[in-house]
Amino acid sequence: MNRLQLQTKRQALLRQLQNLGPWIEGTLVATTRKCGKEGCACHHNGPKHPVLFLTWKEAGKTISLYIPRQLESAVKEWAQNYKKLKALIRQVSEVQKQIVRLRE
Repeated sequence: MNRLQLQTKRQALLRQLQNLGPWIEGTLVATTRKCGKEGCACHHNGPKHPVLFLTWKEAGKTISLYIPRQLESAVKEWAQNYKKLKALIRQVSEVQKQIVRLRE
């Protein structure tokens, strides 16, 4: 590819970055847990309730954040957007490297 083609490709990638919605870093983890209701079956060897957590690393430690049910779909979308963001950043970086390699 020549310089103009690479610059055009970079601009297209940057437009995709602009159009990307909100993002959040982390991995979604589905698990189960007991609720706060003492009379619930989950406190008496019954099935536990499904819950969703967002996890990430800080200073080498895994941090978990409980995701309320009403935010689950939004947080799933944000986490997907973060993956797209990382992929787009990698692609822009690769195009930048190709431009430098042209040495024009």
